[in-house]
Amino acid sequence: MFEFNEIIVWLEKNPQWVALGIIGASFIESFALIGIIIPGVVLLAVISGLAATSLSATEVVFLAYFSSLLADVISFFIGFSFRNSLNKMWPFKRHPEFLKEGQNFFKSYGMIGLFTGKFIGPIRPLLPITAGSLNMDKKRFFLIEIFSCFLWALIYTIPGYYAGQTVVLESNNPLESLWFWIGIIVLLLFIRYFSKKFKKS
Repeated sequence: MFEFNEIIVWLEKNPQWVALGIIGASFIESFALIGIIIPGVVLLAVISGLAATSLSATEVVFLAYFSSLLADVISFFIGFSFRNSLNKMWPFKRHPEFLKEGQNFFKSYGMIGLFTGKFIGPIRPLLPITAGSLNMDKKRFFLIEIFSCFLWALIYTIPGYYAGQTVVLESNNPLESLWFWIGIIVLLLFIRYFSKKFKKS
């Protein structure tokens, strides 16, 4: 089980690294070979809240956007480069159903699926690598990614950022801040769980 607490506590004590935390969490959530296993979106929301004391909202969104776009582009080219042997790579060799789910979703919904899939937790990291493996037109891929990654960054950072800003302004009690972040983590885990259930139904 991936632990968030140590990372969050460390970033609270070292706010100069919060920007790097946003970049890392966004990349982890979007990159095909990591995002399938580690739910980076939960970490991203919490770190966005921590960033309220050291970064502007514009900086937070830009960092998440750039990192997510970079992860998707790398995933796309991995899929394109290894399209004939992708099923032999980790984690698809061990979990072939991951690749199959991504391919079925992409074949069913195409470009619209690539855009909307960015906001569906379980399928999000699979689509860029799947698009590459199915030889999707690069210009179309980049056009969709430019807009979907920006909207994704807004949705997954701004609520946490302003929630964190509110906590900083209204309370200097560390215990209240801790319970606030625990509540955010629990809420996001529930959202992730039910999105998986919805996908399977």
